[in-house]
Amino acid sequence: MPAPAFISTNASVFYQIAQESIAKVREDMALNRRPKPNGEPGFILTPDPERKGFKASFVAIVFSGFFIESALHILIARKCGVAIAKAAAHKSYEEKLKLLGCTDHALFELCKRFRIARREIVHEKAFIDNDRFLTAQDEAESAILLVNRIIEALDLSKKFHL
Repeated sequence: MPAPAFISTNASVFYQIAQESIAKVREDMALNRRPKPNGEPGFILTPDPERKGFKASFVAIVFSGFFIESALHILIARKCGVAIAKAAAHKSYEEKLKLLGCTDHALFELCKRFRIARREIVHEKAFIDNDRFLTAQDEAESAILLVNRIIEALDLSKKFHL
């Protein structure tokens, strides 16, 4: 069964929230770091007791995921039909992108990073024996990069009025 001609979606709103949140993260980073004196390399970070940038990072990560999920679901429903879209609902982003004809392995690696980071940061799946240390701000930047790469790869700007 083909997908309906009109689908009401909040994808563009999810995108806007993610973009507004990453702007807050970047603003917070700029406000709370200054160069070391005497030309020394590096920066001095001033902690924000309200942790505004940290909180905005979570919002950017979560709403990036909301956007990706909704956009891919709609596109799969339009291209492959609602039954296949429903069957693909619990598949990885990489598998969903492949259904849409994407073969970009660098994009698949970004998807994998996002999946791991989102799970660890948002669902507190942090383990002491991890081989890396994640920061919400860096992973928010990576999430926005993923969103932008998906938009570019699938030419979504016009489809979702971004």
